[in-house]
Amino acid sequence: MNLRRWGALGTAAVSLAGAMVVTGGATAAHADARCNWSWTTINDGAGAEGPGVARGHSHKTGNHYVADMFYNPDSRKYLWSWYADNNGGNDGDTKDTWFGSIACDYAPW
Repeated sequence: MNLRRWGALGTAAVSLAGAMVVTGGATAAHADARCNWSWTTINDGAGAEGPGVARGHSHKTGNHYVADMFYNPDSRKYLWSWYADNNGGNDGDTKDTWFGSIACDYAPW
């Protein structure tokens, strides 16, 4: 009886792990921090602060842009800080938020 329960728990754990991998991959595919960019317009919604052009990317879930960069001499990598362009909400604009960081081999500018 105990062995059967552990077997069922193991099967459930493997199924859950597989689901997490699929979900994680799907999430990363449409909203990611990456080491490449193209020019994108940010803050172009009604009521937002003045629109601008930034190094980033656009997709269905919104715009992300590189707001700052830090060079780490120990790793010899550039840490790009990505932000979400939150130009929506009740007041027409919401403060942009940190999205994530990634270590890259080169600077974004």
